[in-house]
Amino acid sequence: MKIVSKLFVHPETLLFTGFLVLFSFGQLQRIQLTKDIAIYGHDILITYFVLWQLLTNSKLRQVIVNTFHMTKKIILTHQLEAAWVTWVIGGMIAGGLTGRVTVRGWLYLGRLLMYLAFIVLIKQNKRTRYSPRIGLAVVSVLIAGWGLLQYALMPDVRWLNIFGWDNHYYRLISTLFDPAFTGILLVIGFGLWQLPTVLPQLSVQLKRAIQLILTVALAATFSRASYLGFLVLNGFFLLTKKIKLSFVAIVITVFWATLFLLPKPGGEGVNLARTSTGEARLINAQENLIKLNGAQWLWGRGLFNTDAAQAYQTPSHAQLPDSLPVLLTNSLGLGGVWLTLTVLIKWLKNWWQTKPVWTGLLLTVLIHSLFNNTFFQPFVFLALWLAF
Repeated sequence: MKIVSKLFVHPETLLFTGFLVLFSFGQLQRIQLTKDIAIYGHDILITYFVLWQLLTNSKLRQVIVNTFHMTKKIILTHQLEAAWVTWVIGGMIAGGLTGRVTVRGWLYLGRLLMYLAFIVLIKQNKRTRYSPRIGLAVVSVLIAGWGLLQYALMPDVRWLNIFGWDNHYYRLISTLFDPAFTGILLVIGFGLWQLPTVLPQLSVQLKRAIQLILTVALAATFSRASYLGFLVLNGFFLLTKKIKLSFVAIVITVFWATLFLLPKPGGEGVNLARTSTGEARLINAQENLIKLNGAQWLWGRGLFNTDAAQAYQTPSHAQLPDSLPVLLTNSLGLGGVWLTLTVLIKWLKNWWQTKPVWTGLLLTVLIHSLFNNTFFQPFVFLALWLAF
């Protein structure tokens, strides 16, 4: 009863709980506005929460005013970050003037900024009765549960191709309708359950059992990028002494046993030696990079530009390149990629010491993003930064 009362004791807690519930529903709460533009139910809740805080929280408004007055000092203190922001915004403005960045691109940016505002407000809100990490850890179990239920009752979801989703056969896709994105969320959940501050009232044995359930669900995705991310995360945890070698051995045993026992009726999806996805990603990368010409290799074509979208014979929900390096090169050019890497390395040196578990999650997502458009995927972006 105490847990239930915590969920509804304050409006902030109620709204955040509602967000988590919608989040666990994944693509089931997707609202398609036009052929190319869609929002999620949690987007509406996030926008409401941010606007509500701005209108009712006088201290927050004062902080914003003070921050605005300190803009010059902030820029001088964080010159590298300011240069990166200027590069990104300048590229989008230039892209907008040339027609490469349309309304959809600015909507992407607007949603990204709204997500960041929501994350900051939730992390700093003292009236929320449980931490975002706890909420996300529980949601990862829900996503695993929905996925295992889908895998048991409806392993053949090739009919979703009619609605623009990839056709999958005997792969766990859960409510995200995608094994790769489901897989990385399960990996993030696995990492969060390793934190001693996540539901400390639960026994260590129960938390480890939950991690093994997430491992079983992950194996059923047959997502090689997620497998690699999972390997990197556990290796990082071993390196930073955040996990015991004996438990990693149990995890690996459960993972391989599950992979061995899962049915493999045929098809590319369950074939871990498949080459079709790699070939498709290579073609996608070539199509996005070949559009760069002359100075665009240095400056890029603007973040979320229309040329980054793919053309499909059937409706598709994929709007950006399948690889983060390709997306950044197309959008920001090699100069922007260099700036991005410089900023990332600067902050990693700090996060490595102060937030080792989250640093492991970030590295895992970045590794995953080499093969999928993971970093800017709405669910992954929210999960990663709420776990910060």
